[in-house]
Amino acid sequence: MKKLTTWFVAVTIGLTLGFGKVHAEEIDTSNPFKMLEQIAERMTVRIGEERSSIEQNPGYLRDIMAQELLPHSDYQFAARQVLGRNFQRLSSEQQQEFIEVFREYLITTYARVFTQYDETKHKITFGRPGNYENERRVTVRAQLVEEGGRPPIRLDFQLQRRNPQAPWMAFDLVAEGVSMLNAQRSEVEASLRQNGIDGTIQLLRDRANREIRLDEDLDVSDFTN
Repeated sequence: MKKLTTWFVAVTIGLTLGFGKVHAEEIDTSNPFKMLEQIAERMTVRIGEERSSIEQNPGYLRDIMAQELLPHSDYQFAARQVLGRNFQRLSSEQQQEFIEVFREYLITTYARVFTQYDETKHKITFGRPGNYENERRVTVRAQLVEEGGRPPIRLDFQLQRRNPQAPWMAFDLVAEGVSMLNAQRSEVEASLRQNGIDGTIQLLRDRANREIRLDEDLDVSDFTN
């Protein structure tokens, strides 16, 4: 099995767009390029400044994700996309339950990957800003640069806003041509065939409740098994 690669770290760093010392309302959500630049910068500051708290209590990473990620992530839209046409076949109660457990699953997934993250080695650089005034869905391009001479990893952030006055929110990241949203959709579809919706919800709930450990030797397969 493949070890947790820089690619997977890049995917998760890209989707955890909500890190920062400041509250969500202090991020400029009217421009997707500026929003990502601000969050990437403040992400590094917060993780670095709160490293001792994380080392004392790794579960604190969950709090950071919940406080800083969710305001800038359209997890409700992502949850519906992951289920695809199956979402409309659920009762309203099942739909809401899936969205909530998907949210908790994402928080724990990000927290577990960030046990591997070293803020002194990773840096995100962005390309040129575009004109987003009349757009509803955009791609913001960036690169993940890591010390040690490894080639940069291309990151394409997918963002959207529900109307011209709404804030921009991230819903997917394509890392080196691979969409994390599509990967999650494939996994959920396989679980639905084997376990049904109740079994799939329980699968995500079990993963959401996993212990956060700094000494965990993570495999990519740990996030899909």
